[in-house]
Amino acid sequence: MRKINDIIILIIGIALLLVSYNYDQQVNLFFKSVKFPLFDAAFSAITNFGIVVLFMLALPSIILYKKNKKLVYLLWIAFFASVASAFIIKLIFLRQRPVEAFTYPFINIINYSFPSMHAMAVFSLLPILAKYSARHKYFWIGFGLFAVFSRIYLGFHYLSDVVFGALSGYFMGYLLLKLHEEKKLWR
Repeated sequence: MRKINDIIILIIGIALLLVSYNYDQQVNLFFKSVKFPLFDAAFSAITNFGIVVLFMLALPSIILYKKNKKLVYLLWIAFFASVASAFIIKLIFLRQRPVEAFTYPFINIINYSFPSMHAMAVFSLLPILAKYSARHKYFWIGFGLFAVFSRIYLGFHYLSDVVFGALSGYFMGYLLLKLHEEKKLWR
């Protein structure tokens, strides 16, 4: 039954990605036309990758360290696997961002849009955090959603960039969590 649920979720995810791709331009134009100073300030702060790493990786690592060090390792593996995967996928697709973004010396690959690295990183951590830090589950989910929504609102990504990043990141974290639970990552 669990495999059937996973397949259904995967099919729904693929359908969501296809639908989101069709609405990329409309969503982008909508958020270009609708700006609120309070949202601009809040989303500019939350979209910072350092803030995302602090709230979604560093703080949970500190919280979970006493409970189980292997969970902390699992978080870091999920994070680095998602970031590395995002880099590789960006190299394959080379999709330009909706807006002219700043450039990073030596690592211009970050300037590509597809997929959203923020979404992949955040959502790769969510299955682990939701299971092993259940008391803070809604904080992690809420923060993650705000972080990835900020990428669309500020014009750094198209909707499909974020949807693909979130789905692939989540499945990556979910797979790593299952491997951890089956004791296939380490002994």
